[in-house]
Amino acid sequence: MADARAKAEETGRFIVERQYVDDRRIHEPKKLDAGGIDISGRWGVLIEPRTITTFDHTLMRQVQRESGGEFIHRCFQCGNCTAACPTAEEHPMFNPRYFIHVVRMGYSAELENVRKYVYLCASCGRCTEACPREVDPSGVMAAIGTVVRKLS
Repeated sequence: MADARAKAEETGRFIVERQYVDDRRIHEPKKLDAGGIDISGRWGVLIEPRTITTFDHTLMRQVQRESGGEFIHRCFQCGNCTAACPTAEEHPMFNPRYFIHVVRMGYSAELENVRKYVYLCASCGRCTEACPREVDPSGVMAAIGTVVRKLS
């Protein structure tokens, strides 16, 4: 078990924001040759795209029905919410921008993977002050938390 965990941590170690990439989507061949040049390691890493074959707005609509989540559709992923967030600075896995993206894209499985981090929101409102689209990320985080609790 420990060997498998160590291998998973080693695979894709050069990927920026590695924690957001599912291990099953990373392919890193042990030996990769391109025209007689060894490009193994960081140059040979491939990440399968996350492809949605049937897009589903159900998750976003559930969040929109909750208090505070009404304007999630306005988000254009600028990242100001995460940049202004003191919790995100302390806990790199807490990323309001990413949580909003996950909900808008309908990634229910990914929301399940990050559910324990959603609750770290301190509701300080700095994200809401920084938002240029008046999404109210603080309210959206509360709404996402409510939806996550209902899904379990």
